Amino acid sequence: MTDSAPTISCGTRIRDQAQSQRRAGRLAAALVAAGVARTDRVAVMLRNDIEFLEISLAAAGCGANPVPINTRWQAPEVAHVLRDADVRIVFAHTEFVGLVEHAVELSGGAAVVVEVAMPRESLAEAGLDPALAEPTGHHPLLEDWIEAHPDPLGHLEGAITDSMGLIYTSGTTGAPKGVLRERLTPQQLMSIAGGAAQRMGLTPGGRTVVAGPLYHSSPNTVAVLALRMGTDITIMPRWHSEGFLRHVHERRITQAKIVPTMLSRLLSLPAEVRERYDVSSLTHLIHSAAPCPPAVKRAAIEWFGDAVWEYYGCSEAGAITWIGAADWLGHPGSVGRPVDGASVAITGADGTVLPPHEVGRVWVRGADYWPRFTYLHRDELAPGPLPGHITVGDTGYLDEDGFLYLTGRSAEIIIAGGVNIYPAEIENAIMALDGIEDVAVFGIPHPGDLGEAVAAHVIPRPGATVTAQSLRTALTTQLADYKIPTELRLVPELPRDDSGKIYKRQLQAEYGK
Repeated sequence: MTDSAPTISCGTRIRDQAQSQRRAGRLAAALVAAGVARTDRVAVMLRNDIEFLEISLAAAGCGANPVPINTRWQAPEVAHVLRDADVRIVFAHTEFVGLVEHAVELSGGAAVVVEVAMPRESLAEAGLDPALAEPTGHHPLLEDWIEAHPDPLGHLEGAITDSMGLIYTSGTTGAPKGVLRERLTPQQLMSIAGGAAQRMGLTPGGRTVVAGPLYHSSPNTVAVLALRMGTDITIMPRWHSEGFLRHVHERRITQAKIVPTMLSRLLSLPAEVRERYDVSSLTHLIHSAAPCPPAVKRAAIEWFGDAVWEYYGCSEAGAITWIGAADWLGHPGSVGRPVDGASVAITGADGTVLPPHEVGRVWVRGADYWPRFTYLHRDELAPGPLPGHITVGDTGYLDEDGFLYLTGRSAEIIIAGGVNIYPAEIENAIMALDGIEDVAVFGIPHPGDLGEAVAAHVIPRPGATVTAQSLRTALTTQLADYKIPTELRLVPELPRDDSGKIYKRQLQAEYGK
């Protein structure tokens, strides 16, 4: 905990949060002057930076919906969101201005581009071309907009609730969908914010490090909530395993939100490197967004102890389940039990609810206070077999204590000779072997008549002596023979997004599927 005024830092840049709040208020006044009204959409295509949070606060301050844009997308993907959300203004770092101009043209819209100059310090930290510090001169600059409005916009009753009406899914299994929420009541807003802050471990005077990209909803939500709570914020321009530990050690970080891939990469650091850093200040090291192999989770708990927390949820229904370290050790592999009135049920192909330990489709209902939703520009949701429940395509099972275990996504189930094979089971078995940092298991066309075969792409840990044959041999005592990958490759990287979700369709395309 700290007695000093909270700040936001990114690389070598540090700004008092009070100053950032005032800058956000002035930018909110500029947005209103530019014609932005409540529930209008304002896109943000920035790398991790202090200005990302200030723009997000400014949009919320005038009741507009901030729409973060994935900085790894190409122009057609950006154009889809600009068109789908009818975006009025796009804030873009100089690096992305040309791409955004093309996307605006493709979208057929008339979104105004506001350029955000890239600080030389952030460019150096991210290893980018120093020339990107020079604005293009084609568009108005963020700093000019702020400078032109010396007085912050005053408080607008209900603006924050208006700003939370739209969020986009990650788009790892198709084009991102706009989740259009019903307007929150003040009670819902307080319940969502209060519940999230408590479970996430965000407190006034605490310290958080933003390790993931702010264009993803989870780190974005945590960072904005931390700013409203007066939690000191350290933004990492990009992930660096030892850099993360250095921040925790030097800044006495109390809270961080990461993904399982980051956990695995931390565990890939040599023991002598890990031992240099004191991580005892952490009270909450939270992961989500993708399944965490039990071997990685167990090693993380041995290292970070009770600070390790996990939740499972979705854009449509929020956080559904939570689990702490002690409960996980008693229910290894679980993602937790529902909280705050949320619900989970498992159904078979015919829609009937399955008993414990039987794998089926996962259906969820949000917490008691979670708002209802529809998809933007899409048909109403088709009714499912359970009132008020939705599915996002995950498969899994419940145990007799009500703990949820995920086995993958329904679209990823491998069907070989009529037998269902769940990739998560094989991925967990491979991750439990020595010397493995990451893995993806997926189905590919079978050369014979079995329909599909099992393929695995594996990243060894640095310095590990691993071969495809040694992995297959080790798996023979762990898995049935039909689950052992027939195609197994050692690769330097996997196509994961920055939230840890993997693009298995890209891998399957290599095999003609």
